[in-house]
Formats: sequence, structure tokens, C-alpha cells
Amino acid sequence: MTAICKADYYYGALLSALVNGGLAPALFEKENESRQIYTVTTNKDNYIIYAKYHTTLSGSEDFTWSFTFSDNEIQEIINVHENHSDKTLIFAFICGQKQVSDNNQIIAIVRWDEFVACVDVNKQQSRGTPRLSVKVVKGSPRFRIYGSKRADLLDGKDNTIKIERNRLREL
Repeated sequence: MTAICKADYYYGALLSALVNGGLAPALFEKENESRQIYTVTTNKDNYIIYAKYHTTLSGSEDFTWSFTFSDNEIQEIINVHENHSDKTLIFAFICGQKQVSDNNQIIAIVRWDEFVACVDVNKQQSRGTPRLSVKVVKGSPRFRIYGSKRADLLDGKDNTIKIERNRLREL
């Protein structure tokens, strides 16, 4: 009998969203349940999707999920980016909660340039563990991202990168 682990539910949500959007993802690599890598070909581009999920909120006022990356994961991301230049590397951050409802589960699609603006993959400017945070501000049409390389506030002003909520449809 095959056991279903918690990660299957979250990566399954991403796969469901991709398939419901008319795409046919293929599993590119699976080593453990902390992340998945998929390839997707659309009529616009060939993608590699680096997916991670998190079910614990870190913000109290707004919904915020923080995704950390080990040195091995950062090296893996760099290798995927460098060794598959024929494909566009994007990230799918699956933001969930332990108590599932229709309005507290999101998937944030982050492009490479946005990722490296938030996470110092070269480890030159980052503060602490490499991290990217996804924030949902109630009533806002965009998610906000920031990380160990980019503070959410700078001189008291919003310093986050705003990304569209429906990026999966754009693939």
C-alpha cells in the first residue's frame, strides 16, 4: 500500500492548479518532501518550477509565510538555473495552513529576478538564513514578497516586491 504524506496534498494542489489551467506538468526531480521540481511546456515557454510549501504563518496582522533555504537547496537552485538555460526557472511557493479553507491557501509564482532580489544566492549581502517571505495583505490584488536580502520595510516605507495573484494563468 502506498502511503500519502502531507507533502502530497500541497504539491497535489499545485499540480491540480496547473492541470486545471490546461498544462501538463512532468516531475523533473524528487529527492525529498521539502521541495519538488517540475517541468512544464506551454505555448509561451518551457519552464522549470521549483516548488516548496509551508503551513505555518509567521505574520500576525497579515498572512505571511516564510520559506527558508539550506545551503544545499541554494546550490541546487543555482545548478538548475545554470544547467537548464533553455528553460525559464520559476518558483511556486505553496502557502497553506493546517486548517484548510477556501481562502487561506495560496500559490505565489515568483520569477528568477524577483527571487534573487529577495534571496542572496551568492551570499554576499544576506542577513542570516536565506529566506523568502510571501505576504497577503487583505484587500490587495497583489502578494508581497521580501526576504533575507530585501527588507519588507525601508526607512518606514514598504520595500516589498508586489506580484500578481494569478500568475499561473500567465504561463
